[in-house]
Amino acid sequence: MREFPSLERLYQQFKTRDFIVLAVNMGEPADQIRSYMLTHKLTFPTLVDLKSQVADRYSVRATPTRFVITREGKVIAGSIGPRDWTSGEAQRLIEILLDGSRTPRKE
Repeated sequence: MREFPSLERLYQQFKTRDFIVLAVNMGEPADQIRSYMLTHKLTFPTLVDLKSQVADRYSVRATPTRFVITREGKVIAGSIGPRDWTSGEAQRLIEILLDGSRTPRKE
């Protein structure tokens, strides 16, 4: 949940541009996540995956793991470990994806 503040900024920046931020939490119960989100004024969508169904589908073996997934469900980028979603590198990646001019590769 350490990344959540930068994910919120990312969500606010791109929410009107055909880009979705969705956090999938595998560790904490829904009421704990809801409380954290409210306390920290986080508004991006969050999915609680206590049975690891989403994690299994995308072969998640460590957290945090994140993916960029097309509308068709194809993973086109991914990374493991904390990231600053407000960095210039992250912003450029998202702009490239929204522009559709290139497909990034997985790390």
